[in-house]
Amino acid sequence: MSKKTTTLNIALDHDTTLLFAEYETLTRVTPEVYVQQLIEKTMPTLEAMVSALHEANGDEEVVMELFGKKMAESMLKQRQALAS
Repeated sequence: MSKKTTTLNIALDHDTTLLFAEYETLTRVTPEVYVQQLIEKTMPTLEAMVSALHEANGDEEVVMELFGKKMAESMLKQRQALAS
């Protein structure tokens, strides 16, 4: 069973477009693959922030405290998974 996907269009300025083109020439990694890998690697951060926002009920100080705790938990889980 495959996951449902959504397409996201991103506008890049000229300098960023040139930089991605040069990166692709050197590595054969397309901008789409680069961005997808970046999203996958930062998903724990996004998940921690969304969870903290839900739990904090609008209190910005609480959001940052919860976010820090959730990121620490995520890092611990990643380390434990690598050690297994």
